[in-house]
Amino acid sequence: MEYHDVKLLATAANSSQWPESCLPEVMFAGRSNAGKSTLINALVNRKNLAYTGKTPGKTRLLNFFEVDGKVVYCDSPGYGYAKGGNDTALMFSSLIDPYMTRREQLKALVLVLDIRRIPNEDDLTMIEYARANHLAVIPVCMKADKLSRGAGIQAVAKIAAALGVPAGCCFAVSGPNKTGIEEVLAEIDQITAA
Repeated sequence: MEYHDVKLLATAANSSQWPESCLPEVMFAGRSNAGKSTLINALVNRKNLAYTGKTPGKTRLLNFFEVDGKVVYCDSPGYGYAKGGNDTALMFSSLIDPYMTRREQLKALVLVLDIRRIPNEDDLTMIEYARANHLAVIPVCMKADKLSRGAGIQAVAKIAAALGVPAGCCFAVSGPNKTGIEEVLAEIDQITAA
């Protein structure tokens, strides 16, 4: 994978802290522990750019990363994890809603899912909210290495059906093996170049 020049632009608790940038932006969202940070790190070929750990719910703010001077990745808090005061509804209303409705350069939502789990109500709410705000949606099914190839194909088909998208629109990705990464990068490039 090619080397990427990546830098942290801002860590934001509210809209006044969003970075001043004209670059297209892509938001990464998903359930806590679905593999969101692992995906971001794999996409930019870094090990520890986005925080990964065994305790879900570590990301509490919007973290903006400029990639190669051509796109900004926004890492959002994982949802659906209540321990430690990470209230999904409050986080959505204070962080996610303003960003998705008011950030003009936001072009797409990368919805990060665990390939072994059917999308839940939070996942479906997120994809519908993205569609309502005219954002392209890129469903990424992480942890593909945890399943056999056949089981992975079946799991992606079930996830796609639950999301109401063709199976070909969902990307099966393995962070450790780097499978699916180039396909996700190509999709992001196509959307942000338009």
